Amino acid sequence: MSSISRCTVHAYLVETADTEPTYLRARDIASELDGSPKAVAQYLSQLQNDLTDVSLEQWGRSKSTTWRLEMSES
Repeated sequence: MSSISRCTVHAYLVETADTEPTYLRARDIASELDGSPKAVAQYLSQLQNDLTDVSLEQWGRSKSTTWRLEMSES
């Protein structure tokens, strides 16, 4: 069973974000965090509008959603 949490995904995003855009997929994040891709995808959708320290947006959808991540402009 996946023990991944929304806080864990948020911390991962903040740690991974850079001034240059980074492109991520839920399955890759889940692999790094030892969690479920489905849970990560749900958290990414929720966090998209809640993040203030980083910018997260859906970027592309082919076989799975790609997310664009970068530091927010302050």
